[in-house]
Formats: sequence, C-alpha cells, structure tokens
Amino acid sequence: MKLEDKEFEDYYHRAHHLTNELLSTYNNNLSLEENKEIDTFLKENHLSGELIDRLTSSEIHREYYNHLAQENKEENLALLLAQMRKEKPKQKRFRIWYHIAASVAAIIAIIFWTQSERQVEKYDDWYSQTITEQYTQPTLILENDSSLILADDTQAIVSQDYEIKKSQGNTLKYTVTSQSGTLRYNKLIVPKQYTYTLKLSDQSEVILNAGSILRYPVSFAGDKREVELIGEAFFKVAKSDKPFLVRLGKNNVTVYGTQFNIRSRTNSDLEIVLVKGSIGFKAENQEEIRIKPSQIVVCQPETGKTQVKEINPKDYIMWTENMFVFKGQTLERILSEVSIWYGVQIDIQVDVKDMKLTLITNKDNSLEDILKFITKITNIKITKTGDMEYKTE
Repeated sequence: MKLEDKEFEDYYHRAHHLTNELLSTYNNNLSLEENKEIDTFLKENHLSGELIDRLTSSEIHREYYNHLAQENKEENLALLLAQMRKEKPKQKRFRIWYHIAASVAAIIAIIFWTQSERQVEKYDDWYSQTITEQYTQPTLILENDSSLILADDTQAIVSQDYEIKKSQGNTLKYTVTSQSGTLRYNKLIVPKQYTYTLKLSDQSEVILNAGSILRYPVSFAGDKREVELIGEAFFKVAKSDKPFLVRLGKNNVTVYGTQFNIRSRTNSDLEIVLVKGSIGFKAENQEEIRIKPSQIVVCQPETGKTQVKEINPKDYIMWTENMFVFKGQTLERILSEVSIWYGVQIDIQVDVKDMKLTLITNKDNSLEDILKFITKITNIKITKTGDMEYKTE
C-alpha cells in the first residue's frame, strides 16, 4: 500500500473511532475535556473556526454518526481509495483535505461527499457547515474562513481594499476603497435573542432576525448584486444599475427597488412580504410572480405551490422593533418563532398545531412569561421536559 493511501486509511479509521468517542461523551452528559482522548485530539491539532464548531456540535455529530452507522466502513474505504487513484485531477484536493483532516467533522464530510458523488448546491454546502445554534453571539465569518465574534469592543476590520466598521446598535458597515474584480464572500451569523443590521458595500441595508445567516460579497463585482439567506431578514435595497437578487435555496427574489421581508426557515413555508417598491419571486422551475406593496407570497417548499394575499405588512416586520406580533396565526407558527428567538425546542401535539390566536408582546419578556400567557389564553399546558426542551400537553 502506498504511503499516501496508508495515511488516508489511518485518518479514516480514526475518524470513525472518534465519532464513537464523541457519541459516548454526549450520551453520558460529559464535557469534551472529560474525555481524555478527545481532549488530547483537540489540543494536538489546534482546531479553530468553523471546523471546531462543527466538531463540537452534538446535533451535527449525531447526524454524521447516524449516517455512518448505516454504512459498511471497509467497503466505503476501498471505494474511496479506488476513486482517489482513478480521478487524478482531484488528488490535490484530497491531499489538502487529509492535511486539515485533524477535524473529525471534516473527514466525515469528505467521506460523504466522495461516496455519494452528488452535485450539491453551494447554498446547501455553506449552510450545512454553519449551525446557528452553536453560536451565542453574532459572528462574522471572513473570506479566509476565520471567525470573528462581534463583541461590544470589536474594532474596525480592514482588508487591502475594504473596511468593516462595527457601531453601536449591533450594526456592521462595509466600505470598499478599491475594486478587486473578484467576488469574496463573508457570512454573518445571528444567534438567538439577537437582531443585527448589515450595511452592504452598495449602501443596501439588511436587518437579520435571530437564527439567521446571510452570505454576501464584500463588494459587488460583476453585473449583478446577489446574496444568500437562511432565516429571516428585512431588506432596504439601494438603487443601482445592477439588479439585486436574494437566493433562497432553489428559489430566487429579484428586486426592482424596494423594501421587503423574507422568512425562509427550515421545514416551514417561505414567506415574502413587500412593503414598498416591486419584487419578483421565482420558485424552482416556475415563472416569476410580480408582487405589489402590501402583498405576501407564500411558497410551500415541498410542492412549490405559491399563493399571493393582501396583508398589513407592518404585522410582519415588527420583529425589527423588538416585538412579537402574531395576528390570527397558528400555534405552530407562533411557537416556532418563539423557540427560535429563545433557542429552545418546543414539541407541539398535532391536534393543537392549527389553533389560531393573536399574540403581541415585547421580545424582552422571558420565555416563561410568554408561555404562561399562551397557556392562559388557550388552556394548553406547556411543560419543560429538558434543559432547553418543552412540549404541549
């Protein structure tokens, strides 16, 4: 066996062994430091940034583990080695990977990517590596994948041709000093109980709600301005000769000068509310729908079915003013937004999911106070079942 193959095989087997060690650690409610093998592994390899966040995430680790448990490890290893020898153009990429493969999560990710040979959308790729629940403070991921926690004392961030300034009120502002001609992306991650304002290099403004991520260029080179969103955001788009596009997985919003709100949550309908101006919404493989002010377009992710309705847009953007405003919304929708804001999980019984009610309250209220209020007006008891887990009864 070649030395290169032996090196990869050693990494591969160690990855599988350490996934079991990690699972044992989480199942026994231990910290990573209490597992000597994991602690030694982390110290040896000096992990940082997204890789360490992915490795120490119990949620994403369990997802990896459950996937791996169904596979034949030795067959997969043989397949990987055969493919590495066959596809020489990719060998450089593999070498890079198993020199940064000190991250177990990175090794497992490359196993999945190689074995499946599926074409994965870039949108899914960058989001799958960034789990908002693992962040307790707003975090900026720079173009070199380094992480910067946006604490109160964060100073200006200066690159060769752009500057990022943080001001009071949770605001980041980008200023381009010279055009590079290439697209370089940053990501802003907004965790629970935060909202954050981003002023892009074209003077457009985006307010991100809790549990949201925006991927965007530091400067808009080329003939269009395009950003990618997971979560919820309110946009005020600056006028320009370049069209502004918001990518939402396989769906797109084209902006024709406007203010609008997008709610793009996992396992939920996509909602776009137009406050001012004009936008076009295009679901996958469908014709573009033009939306007028005071309209909402709702798209079901499973079917692509869309519906346009007249609404009061203010009801959908009061979150930017630190308010929960739900008028005639289902209990499922309300508890979903509440759980995202407070960073908890709330399991809802099927028979009460569609119950509709109105809730208007300040986000500064405690979770317990909000749940008590919901119980009072619905007679549905909501009990705590774990550290961050609740359920309806």
